[in-house]
Parts: sequence; C-alpha cells; structure tokens
Amino acid sequence: MKNIASQVRRDFAADSALATGLAGYARREEQINLAEEIGTAFEQKSVLLAEAETGTGKTLAYLVPALRSYEKILISTHTKALQDQLVHRDLPSVQKALGIGRKVALLKGRSNYLCPQRLQRSITSPELESRTQKNMLKVLKWSESTTDGDLSGLDFDVFAKGIGQMVTATADQCLGVKCGEYDVCPLMKARQRAQSADIVVTNHSLLLADAALKSGEYGEILPMFDAYVLDEAHSLPELACQHFGIQLTRLKLIQWLNDMQALLDEMGDEPALKKDVVAAGRDVLDAWLKPGLDELKDAWHGMFDLAESRRERSEDMARIADRAGEILVEIRMVMQPADGFVGWSDGEGENKRYTVAPVETGPVLKQHLWDRPAAFVLLSATLRVSGSFEYARLRLGVDVADDSFHATPFDYSRQSMIYLPRHMPDSRSPQGVEALTDEMETLIRASQGRAFVLFTSWGMLNQVGPELARRLPWHVLIQGESGSRDAILETFRKDTHSVLCGTRSFWEGVDVPGEALSMVIIDKMPFAPPNDPLLKARIQRCEEKGGHGFRDIQLPEAIATLRQGAGRLIRSVDDRGVMALLDSRLYAKAYGREVVRNLPAAPIKDDLSEVRWFFEEQDQ
Repeated sequence: MKNIASQVRRDFAADSALATGLAGYARREEQINLAEEIGTAFEQKSVLLAEAETGTGKTLAYLVPALRSYEKILISTHTKALQDQLVHRDLPSVQKALGIGRKVALLKGRSNYLCPQRLQRSITSPELESRTQKNMLKVLKWSESTTDGDLSGLDFDVFAKGIGQMVTATADQCLGVKCGEYDVCPLMKARQRAQSADIVVTNHSLLLADAALKSGEYGEILPMFDAYVLDEAHSLPELACQHFGIQLTRLKLIQWLNDMQALLDEMGDEPALKKDVVAAGRDVLDAWLKPGLDELKDAWHGMFDLAESRRERSEDMARIADRAGEILVEIRMVMQPADGFVGWSDGEGENKRYTVAPVETGPVLKQHLWDRPAAFVLLSATLRVSGSFEYARLRLGVDVADDSFHATPFDYSRQSMIYLPRHMPDSRSPQGVEALTDEMETLIRASQGRAFVLFTSWGMLNQVGPELARRLPWHVLIQGESGSRDAILETFRKDTHSVLCGTRSFWEGVDVPGEALSMVIIDKMPFAPPNDPLLKARIQRCEEKGGHGFRDIQLPEAIATLRQGAGRLIRSVDDRGVMALLDSRLYAKAYGREVVRNLPAAPIKDDLSEVRWFFEEQDQ
C-alpha cells in the first residue's frame, strides 16, 4: 500500500511542487502534522478527531492526502460556500500544483437541481399567476443553456420567488428511472458523475440523508467510500437530529394533495375519486388546525384509503399511495415517539410544525456512519471544550478514535483584545435592553462600524438591531430585513464601515478577513433556551445516567457555540480587532472562569477606554 503520510511530508517540503506552484502557500508545521495524521488515518482505516484552529490551513491539510490516495474519498462540509470553494478554487489549484489529475465531482442535495419534468408540468398549468409565469419562463430559458442544472446558476433564488417547489422534486415526488426526463435529469447526471469520481464533494445534509436511506427500503444517493473527510464536523449532531427524526408540516400534506390532484387530472377518468379527494383534503386541512393529532390521523387515514383503493391503476398511483402510508406512519410516530426519541410542536395554526428527534445523536451517528469499514476524519476549528474532546466524542458517538489538536498561528495577544464588562445589567430586565444598546453603540463608534453584532435570539435582534440602525451613521444590515444571508455578507464585505446584526446563522461558516470586520460583539452567553424540549430530554437522560445537566450539557454546548462566534474575528495574520461579550455573569457565576478558559489567548479588559485606545493605536 502506498505510504500516504510519507508522501504528504515530501509534498510540504520547502522545495516541493506544492510550495513553488501554489499561490499564497506558506509553510505551517501544524498543517503538515495534520496532513500526515490524515494520511495515516486513510492508510489504517481509522477514525481521527482533529481540532485545527483558525489559520492552521486544514483545507490544504486534507486535500493533499486525498489527492495522493488511490482510494475513493468523500469530502463533506456544512456550508455551501465551502463546498463551492473546494470544487471551483481549492481542488483545481492544488491538483495543478501537484500535477495530479484525480476525477472530482460535486454533488448537492436535490433541491439545488432543476427537475425538467416538474418544470414542464408546472409551466403549462393554466393556474399560474403572471408574475410566477414570468419567473418560470426565465427558468425555462436558462434550462436550455445550463450544463449542470444547478439552480445557483440563476441570477435569482427560485425559492425566494415562490417557485422552488414547481421546478424541483422532493424524494417523494421523484420518479427515478421511470421518469421520461431521466436521461437529461441534472440530479441523475450529478449522481452518475459521483459514482465514477475519485473524490466527491458534498454536504453533511446529503450525507446524512443518504445514511438514513441506506437503513430503509430505498436506494442510496451516494456510493460507498474508502475514506470520509467531514469538515465543519461540529455541526453534525444538530443535523443528525433533523435527518434521523421527523418534521411534519402542513406544507408536506399540501404537497401530497397537489401531487394527487395533478395525477388525477392526468388520468382524467376518475371524477368521483377526484371529488372525494377534494372533500377529504378539506377534512385534512381543517384537522390540522385542531388541537392534538387524533382528528388529523383519522382524516389522513381516510385519504390513505382513497389512494390505496386505486393502487393497481398505475405505478404513479402506487407510489403516491406509498407516500400517503409513510405520512400516516409519521403522524403516529409524532403521537407516540419511539424509545430514545422525543417529540414536540412549535408554531401556531397553519405554521404549526411537529418534530421528533433522537435524544442522543452519538448512537445514531455511530450506527449509520462510523460502523462502516472506512476511514473517517472529523475536522473543525471548535471540537474541544476546556481542552477536552470528551463532549464532542459523546455528541458524535466516536468512542474509538484518535484525536489531535493543532494550534492557530495567529498571535491573539498582539492582534486582538477581549472586552468583558462588569457593569452590564441582566438583559431581561427593563433597563437591560437599553443598557445593551448603549454599550453596543459605544463599541461600534469606537471601531467606526466594521462590526458583527451577534445575538443569541431573534427577539433581542429585533429589539436592538433597528435601534442601532437609527442611532449609527453607518449602514446597519439586519438579518431578516436586509436581504438573504449571502446578499448581506456581500454588502458587508464591500461597505468597509458597515455593521451586520445577525443570529445563529452568522456565528459560523462566515469568513471576512481584513479591515471590514474589526469588532465582534456578542450580546450574552449563548445558552440554549431552558424550555427547549430536546434540551430538556437530553438533560433528563444525562441525569438518569448520574450526570449533571448544566455542567455536562448546557455549559459545553454554550462554550462550543461561543467559540464559533469568537472565531469570526481574526481570519488572517494581518487582522486586528476586539471581541466583546456583554455578559457580566462571567464575573458573578462560578462558570465564568471556565468560559474564559475557552476564549482566544488575548488580553481581557473591562474598561471601554481600553477598547478606544486599541482602535486609536491601530489607526495611527
């Protein structure tokens, strides 16, 4: 077998093709050590848990051994931005520098690809509004020239325009090899490319969806691999709750009803059945608004019986009857979650949503992923809590794994400062929001904009964000008001003195090096809401095993999230900035010292004048 680790060490030598041929390459010992560890994991088919702090260069550290390996490798990320960066920038440049030509394929989830069959069916519908029809015609024109059917190639978001469901197919709606458009289907072509590629780049959601399918009755999305590299691995537990659980919404029922109606329209010879389906559909939607699920179960059972009575008419009808049966099973599971799962509902009326999720994600991930005969490399800048991998091991379910830590090359003591004020009142008190807003305004004026303001809740964002926009002379971008996440980030990067106010989606996966981001403000410790049903179930399970809910779950979870938020600030060796956490409980509570241990190794100040001096010194 090829000794990948030894080859990797040679690739990172000072006179190597990589060092001389890759633009911007800088030798980093921690990066080389990580690359060797990854090469060894590939060779030994072992599991590696690695924290590589910001600036280590973990992307290159796994791309080199992946390219040097002869085996079939999957690289999975959490964010689309990193996925696209790998395929369109990083992999081509590293392959060119090394002179290696391994076959690479990009595979996204099905909602990213055009479904030609649904486009044709939807665009001919006489019920299309003029605005919708205009957008549909744009998609049709684009479809004639696109080479891959990836909807990101459009100059607008089809889901934001309300036509996403008309031009894409869910797994339930997809006809697979029975579809008349199968030979030209962008999704199927992408999957075929993935089957024959040496390296496939995808995302965690698709990987977990595939793992769930492999355990059921349906076909796989992804082939099997010899090695899996999971970047941004800290996000896996939360995603596992979604993919190995259930989400039941009114929209899911409506999609089935619409598909049933469309099928009956195509058949054209079942007027009595169509009338019964319309009536039963009304009963279903009325039952959705009632408390509890008993009436919904009964109403949907009637709908299932109608579909089942015509199962023999066609394969399409059999398929839609199967889907009705699956939804009936989900309703029953929501009413009575299986052992090891917890269920809850949120929202009201038509927006109500029922969720069932595994209480512990470790066993689920182990069963569906880590038990495969393959190498697994799990990477993130934030896998440890207080210097330990124990919490990550528990959440990820990787009992038998090597672990390694690779420190950042950034000099936080010189490049940054941490501001932890002692005087902030409880943000829930009447004076708390006003004091928080005043403090944020003062800090942002000191940095002359150039700030991320990260909130732990939508409620606080909606209270404080508009007030900051009113007070400050710079452009204040507010999540939910100022456009899509990508549009907000693009504006922030271009407008050097702008301010971005956001919630959890901006705490990670955001890279803004340079002057545009010089201040990160976090309103308070990001503890999960104590009334969260899943958190309560996890705490109960933890305490049943003799653990302590706050110490073993709530605090590690909050620290891990805080480390992600703090990591937005320093993204290069030339960056300078201040991270402010406006939560004086760090001085009053016993856990404060533990939190501070997990912050970057920067000087900690509690005086606003120190922040002003930091920026005045920077501007000189």
